[in-house]
Amino acid sequence: MNKISLVDTAYMMLRERMVCGELMPETLLSENELAEEYQMSRTPIRHAIARLESEGYVTALKNRGVLVKDVGGKEFLDLIEQIQSMLFYSFEMMKKPNREIYLNLESLAAHVEVQRTAEKRNDYPLYTEHHFLFMREIVESLNNGVMLNTFDSFRDKLYMYSIVRFKRTPHIKHYSAIGINRDTLHALSSNDYSAAQEVVLSLIPITRERMLATGQF
Repeated sequence: MNKISLVDTAYMMLRERMVCGELMPETLLSENELAEEYQMSRTPIRHAIARLESEGYVTALKNRGVLVKDVGGKEFLDLIEQIQSMLFYSFEMMKKPNREIYLNLESLAAHVEVQRTAEKRNDYPLYTEHHFLFMREIVESLNNGVMLNTFDSFRDKLYMYSIVRFKRTPHIKHYSAIGINRDTLHALSSNDYSAAQEVVLSLIPITRERMLATGQF
């Protein structure tokens, strides 16, 4: 395995552990310990950390190590607004008869059903995963690779924020997205793309209200 693939491996492993909340914000990481754990030299670890720092997942502290960063409430809302814009634009394109867009409503319905089941089981990671998969399928239907890649980069930060907050405040109700997706699916099933846009526009007010109610600002 060459150096580039080692860097990619270390990067993906560390990033996944942060996104899923295994490495929580404020965790202090050591290059030496990570190199020993991953059975590789410090060089690929250092390059992987530099990449993660450029993406805002960690910050290097001189002579102390590497600190896992939190996703703040303002950044979370900014990212939600970007996702909201993508969905709104997607529905606008669906209104155009000359734009060939295929949307698998059965697959979207399956994501909503998984969310419903996950909520009953209190499986928040699964619930959150399918919330974002629901939205991702809508964006993917436009067949715009740049937009989809951008969505994926936003999604991981949003997922991380959601999982970290759930782990920190398990006593607070966190299952609030299923209504948005259910109402969106109902509008799409009726080919009412304007109604779907109205549902999506409620994302920010609902999210902000929930964050204020749970002291996340």
